[in-house]
Amino acid sequence: MVKTYKSKRDWIYGSIFLGISFLFLSIVVSVYFEKDLLGWIILAFIFLIVQTVLIINFFLIRIKIEGDDLVVNIIFDIFRVSIFKITKIRVGETMWSGFNKCGTSVGGLIIFSKYKNDLYITPENQDEFLKELLEINRHIVIEDLRKK
Repeated sequence: MVKTYKSKRDWIYGSIFLGISFLFLSIVVSVYFEKDLLGWIILAFIFLIVQTVLIINFFLIRIKIEGDDLVVNIIFDIFRVSIFKITKIRVGETMWSGFNKCGTSVGGLIIFSKYKNDLYITPENQDEFLKELLEINRHIVIEDLRKK
């Protein structure tokens, strides 16, 4: 059975996304007005690639529970860990925590595993997600920073 969760999004990450977009767009426009056609084409191409990657990362990220595995998927699987290898989950973290950052919001989850590869995710329904993980592995320690 595969259980899929969307990653929640908030205005902070949306504003970072828009800021990067406007920065690259302003650079492309300024090069265009310098009449450097080759430089403009190269920058426009780089801008389109960066925008495409940002849009895909922001809108298509999915968190899945596939049997005994926790999988983060964008277009393909970018992170996979066995739920039985998860030792602790810290609730209420920011994206500046953790090693692998696959979240699009603040107040997410840091998942610690035996392999020391921390994962930051932000499932839309955290309570249901945690309940599902605890049904598979009851030995996971939940540390809630919101209650401190």
